[in-house]
Amino acid sequence: MLFKLSFSNIRKSLKDYAVYFFTLIISVAIFYLFSSVEDQEAFRKYISTDPLSGNAIKAFLKGLSIFVAALLGLLIVYANRFLMKRRHKEFMIYLMLGMSKRRVSFILFLETLIIGIGSLFAGLVIGIGLSQFMSALVANLFEADLNAFKFVISFSIISRTILYFSITYIVVMLLNSIIISRCKLIDLIQYGKKSEMIKQKNPWLCVGIFAVAVCGLAYAYTHAVDEALTITRDRLLSYCAIGSICTLLIFWSVSGLLLRAVMSMKKLYYKGLNCFTFRQISSKVNTTVISMTIICLILFATICTLSTSFSYRDALNKNLKECCPADIEITLLNSKNVSAEKLKDKVLIKETPEEALQLSGADKLFSEIQSINIYIDKKTETSLTIGDLLGKYSSGYKKQLESDNGFIVTQDSPQIISLSDYNNLMKLFGRENDTVSMSNDEYFVLANDRIICSYLDDAAADGTVITYKGNTLKPALERHIQGTVDMFANTVNAGVLVVHDSLLSDLKPRMFSLIANYSTSDKDKKRANDKELKHMLNEWVNNNYTDPYITYNINSKVEISDDMIGESAIVTFIGLYLGLVFLIVCAAVIALKQLSDCTDSHDRYEVLRNIGAEEKNISRSLFAQTGVFFMLPLCVAVIHSVFGLKFCKVYIDTFSKFNIFHSICITAAIIVLIYGGYFLITYISGHSMIRSKK
Repeated sequence: MLFKLSFSNIRKSLKDYAVYFFTLIISVAIFYLFSSVEDQEAFRKYISTDPLSGNAIKAFLKGLSIFVAALLGLLIVYANRFLMKRRHKEFMIYLMLGMSKRRVSFILFLETLIIGIGSLFAGLVIGIGLSQFMSALVANLFEADLNAFKFVISFSIISRTILYFSITYIVVMLLNSIIISRCKLIDLIQYGKKSEMIKQKNPWLCVGIFAVAVCGLAYAYTHAVDEALTITRDRLLSYCAIGSICTLLIFWSVSGLLLRAVMSMKKLYYKGLNCFTFRQISSKVNTTVISMTIICLILFATICTLSTSFSYRDALNKNLKECCPADIEITLLNSKNVSAEKLKDKVLIKETPEEALQLSGADKLFSEIQSINIYIDKKTETSLTIGDLLGKYSSGYKKQLESDNGFIVTQDSPQIISLSDYNNLMKLFGRENDTVSMSNDEYFVLANDRIICSYLDDAAADGTVITYKGNTLKPALERHIQGTVDMFANTVNAGVLVVHDSLLSDLKPRMFSLIANYSTSDKDKKRANDKELKHMLNEWVNNNYTDPYITYNINSKVEISDDMIGESAIVTFIGLYLGLVFLIVCAAVIALKQLSDCTDSHDRYEVLRNIGAEEKNISRSLFAQTGVFFMLPLCVAVIHSVFGLKFCKVYIDTFSKFNIFHSICITAAIIVLIYGGYFLITYISGHSMIRSKK
């Protein structure tokens, strides 16, 4: 009989408890969805090619899954509190009919067991289905071939999901038993009889606090964005603390001003059910200032996390294309950390990199090869520096960095290459439009560091003149050319000076560099070629040079790409995983609080009906209350996010062009889907709760 009663209760409650069931199912689905990443074929293949990075990501995801499982577990426990609160009349009837508390607890045990099994099954089915879409994301992150994918069900992840959520449901069962054992019949009878008094706050005090909070936020926003590049951890934490406190003050002041402001507008206040609606809204905001603040800050973190993670990955991908336009860079150096003056009696490399490839037999791996000679002017104390290329704009660059780093960079000597080497390199990169013609009294700069480039453009447009080897050189172009001669993961080239070949004819190169493309386009074959190339060059250097000052370096696009893939995957998964979970938590907490208020306010809505209020006006009132309760923290979070994303943009712009629009659109779609979905479910469920039972 008890089993039949439990089934009947669940069937009747499905409509009223839609938010609770939806939260259970989506929590299971999200947990399985992201946990299954480690069993995706693309991820396994990535681990096989880069075990160190892959295993680090795998361990990190497992740790993150435990954190998320605990967070979702707390959410489920919180949601269960709403369920228990909603059913106080039902428990009262059971006890009045003579049912023992042990039997009531057993009914709740059966209901939780049935709901747990149902939500686990439904969540796993949805998670398994969505995991196939996740495979496309994983393939995109790890640059795998989608054609190789098959439908995969991870039984180990299913077991882990069942284990974690079973623990949560057991905790819920124990809490329900404790609640029932402690409840008293008299408390259940009198539950909800106490009316809540709305305390009126001093409006002038609210206005003053609101103004102070806005000024505090403006101060924190402005200084955080202006100091983004040089901000210390302590200063950042102080700005975050100011923002959090000011957010709390805004909600506190708004809760006091809202009702007062509307009451002063008599026509609006007394129109329809507005007086009831605004009193309800004011009461809810007034009693949830702290929770609204926390939800707002979590939503702010969610928006910034989602938007930045997508943009960060796009930035890394653009960096790879810009900083690694060829497959391989081989650099042969006459010395490692030894000046040119000390090398005059040492053995020097006799071969160019191209000749070295031919002698080692590695030239057969490549279809395109271009050698360049790199010079560095370090002969005297008055040698050419990066600061000379910036001219009068050098001080502005150092001021922007506001640290010794700016001084150090401007005192460095730039790498110097010939015009012919530069033009040949651009042809290899497929950038024929960027080739340049100039006379022997001109120069231009090749750079890609985001901060210094604007100052280089100002200097070139201003006609900044430099002196090199006694020759006065003027800019050949009115701006720098974007690029580099070295392959790195990030845009760190502060300036390569390009001069006419005639100015370098009597100098010996400091470095010999070779840029080349493999004869294959397959990434796995390129990875194998990297290993073969290193082996051949190692044998050649060991057989021909014993001098310790002879060395070489290889920068491979595949290796750089693998490193960047690991970094971008971690950032994207953190952003997407935590962003979705935080969004679900915020939406679910707001929904449950709103539904709890609907339960408490049922008698108030009955009074409205008894005095002649139309049903459509009651529905509008509920819709307005639900909308304000959902939108208020979101609107404040969006305002925070505008400045938070500006802060992120300033930082990420230092190493790549930051395009936030696409990421904001994706983030907005996710918020509309999940947050908006919770809003609709909350309104529909709340409307069902306040409906007349006649």
